[in-house]
Amino acid sequence: MKVLFVATVRSHIGQFHIPFIKKLKALGHTVDAAYRDNSADKQGLDTSALDTVYEVPFSRSPYSLDNIKAYRVLKKIIDDNDYDAVHCHTPMGAVVTRLAARDARKKGLKVIYTAHGFHFYKGASTLNWKVFYPIEKYLSKYTDCLITINQEDYQLATAGGFQSKRIQYVAGVGVDLSRFKPVTATEKSALRQEYGIDKDAFVMIYPADFCERKNQLMLLSALKEITLQYKNVKLLLPGLQTYIAPAEQYCRENDLLPYVEFMGYRRDIDKLDALADISVSSSRQEGLPINLIEAMALGNPIVATDVRGNNDLVQDGVNGYLVPLNDSKLMAKRIMHFIEEPALVDRFGAASLQLVEKYSVDAVMEEMLGIYRSLELI
Repeated sequence: MKVLFVATVRSHIGQFHIPFIKKLKALGHTVDAAYRDNSADKQGLDTSALDTVYEVPFSRSPYSLDNIKAYRVLKKIIDDNDYDAVHCHTPMGAVVTRLAARDARKKGLKVIYTAHGFHFYKGASTLNWKVFYPIEKYLSKYTDCLITINQEDYQLATAGGFQSKRIQYVAGVGVDLSRFKPVTATEKSALRQEYGIDKDAFVMIYPADFCERKNQLMLLSALKEITLQYKNVKLLLPGLQTYIAPAEQYCRENDLLPYVEFMGYRRDIDKLDALADISVSSSRQEGLPINLIEAMALGNPIVATDVRGNNDLVQDGVNGYLVPLNDSKLMAKRIMHFIEEPALVDRFGAASLQLVEKYSVDAVMEEMLGIYRSLELI
């Protein structure tokens, strides 16, 4: 089999799909990729397992003329290389790919689309529903298998008249449980010493690039409430800092800088998660958040917004707490519950470890191989 993986940017392939690509390679298949190279923003991602890489000038904006250029470039790549399958990811990458693959599909090409979170969802704007829902529904007829990674998207696709030949739920992209695994109290103490963090501090972590969607201002507002009662707390915020200015300004205006560590883009999230007491998320919406799955694999309890993706992973009162979007006071209260009752950290963390098994990279790869077999690709 010869397959082309497509995503808007290189980092998406590098962060989420290399284990499955390596698996396909080990089985003797050829795997190429097409994306816009954003290595300057997110360094250290190894994509050497790919056979051939094509640069395509994708834009994440649906209104950018760059996507017309991307369509032409990608159509030529698909038409010239006699692929058995194209597996596309990311919203604009998938739109352009399915349009570009129409002619090749008539000749037997199979088109697989993994939706990492539709732009239309519960709580999305009316504009999002009017624009993106019709586009996805129309393009579904050019999709041999639509893979959704959360239950809300799966239900929307199956009940919404999508015409994909097959609609399949898969539990995300998988987490390497050999890398993300619990540490002992001694190991946690050593990690805190290594990173210069007080061994007795209550540490929260939210690995996420700074942007409106990740909604760090809600979390910082919750932190403000927490610091009115507790001073020995620390919030770690690793993530690309392109849009960090509002968060930094909020911290300066509210005297939160001593309690926050802006860490930039990191490749050591396993260690940072391991030294934290709990993991948090203030996101407005997710596909299926890998940051929370990684946290669960390390045995961290979670406090997160009750939105798509987060609520697939967090069982309220079992392995963490869900709070309404932008209810920073309740988020603060739930976080302080762990400060006031430390035994809950262990109890909820143990539940996270039990719930995470289905999201392991091995389990997800088996599901993906099953889909490829059902399409008679392998």
